[in-house]
Amino acid sequence: MFVIPGIVALLAYVCIRPQEVWEAVRVVTFPMVLAFAAFGLVLDVSVGATKPRPSLLLVLGAAFFMWAILTIAVRAPDTLSENLIILAAPAGVFLTTSLGISTLRGFRSVTRIFLAVTMVVALIAIHQGLSPRVCMVDSGEAGPVPEKDATGAPRPCSSRAECAASNPGQDYLCEHVGLMGTTSITGRVRYLGIFQDPNELAWALSLSLPFAFVWFDRRRAIGRRTVEIAIIGLVVVVCIVCNIMTQSRSGQIALVATLGTYFIRRFGWRGAAAGGVLAIPILLLGGRSDDASTDERLECWAEALGLWREYPFLGVGARQFAQHHYLTAHNSSLLALAEMGPIGLLLFTAIIYLAFKIALTAQRDLASRPEAAPARAAAFATVAGLVGMVSSALFLSLTYHMSLWIMIGLAGAIQAVVSRHDPDWRVRWRWRDTLFVVGLDVVLIAATALYLRFKGV
Repeated sequence: MFVIPGIVALLAYVCIRPQEVWEAVRVVTFPMVLAFAAFGLVLDVSVGATKPRPSLLLVLGAAFFMWAILTIAVRAPDTLSENLIILAAPAGVFLTTSLGISTLRGFRSVTRIFLAVTMVVALIAIHQGLSPRVCMVDSGEAGPVPEKDATGAPRPCSSRAECAASNPGQDYLCEHVGLMGTTSITGRVRYLGIFQDPNELAWALSLSLPFAFVWFDRRRAIGRRTVEIAIIGLVVVVCIVCNIMTQSRSGQIALVATLGTYFIRRFGWRGAAAGGVLAIPILLLGGRSDDASTDERLECWAEALGLWREYPFLGVGARQFAQHHYLTAHNSSLLALAEMGPIGLLLFTAIIYLAFKIALTAQRDLASRPEAAPARAAAFATVAGLVGMVSSALFLSLTYHMSLWIMIGLAGAIQAVVSRHDPDWRVRWRWRDTLFVVGLDVVLIAATALYLRFKGV
């Protein structure tokens, strides 16, 4: 399938970001990468490798991004060209994945690529966290850089005060420095670009983790089975260690929710016990106690509701929350409401609801068909990833995040895979679904407002 190299290029360019490290790669621009992915999709369609089928998920996804662009054009037209490029990344990976992947082989390839990308990022972050802390000084536009001692080596430190002792007039940081020029933030590991927030790095690991269990958890010869178990174990360890090093509370929730969903559904009470054992180090060693952070999050929620009341129909415009508040909304649904109004919120929640419905319906309808076991397993892994996605989306601003939209795209790919083998299979949207989504949005807004009032915010 020609679209797969394009998806690889999109994930590498946006997630791993080699263009920020190696000069030779900087000649490659994002529009070039997006065009490469689109060209691969066109080739697949022209040779019959894939036959895109219209679906409600595609319609809702396209409507979401069109509505986002409209709100920007009305509220912040001077930023339209810049935001078109930014929104093209999640829209591009969603469309190429949901339209271009219609076979289990293609689904397996894309999910393995997604897992490999997150593992590369996680390993770089772990290396960063194991590196000694060094004094860093703000160099202006280039950002903080390590300060060198008399021998030309970075000056080690254990605190900011230790760095400032030799030069009280300079503002210092004391951080870990890792590969590819990555640095920690207040000791918390992170990466570059869309993963420069430790919380979003921890969250993304939870999305890709379930696919390790699916694609390696198959009956093999004894020797190969041992290798696959070792691979699964390594992936789980990397995810847990990186999660702990990010000190992300939302990352904790996402990882525990993902592991819990998989192990309980797969192994019953034994899975619950195994998941609980794996969760112990995450809960004991990860996260952090920070009342100021909690207060800031509540303040952001209140600001989101306030902006919606001030701009009740269109919101302030997609990706414009930061122009009205010094922090982001810290809730993906409230961010959609504040930036794109009730229509934007309705589209966003309907898309997530439909992604769950597709994967769960596939699991249910294929349960009595032994030959469809691989497709059912793929659908189950997608459900586990979606659970981790939503768990963090309640506390992070992930509305336009590329990792969120690749998960939505994978749900669309599940629908395409099943429909290809069973053209009569349908995921129907009824009036009850509409009422449920609308009711969910109303409850979310009302509950948040009541909780903020209870907390005195």
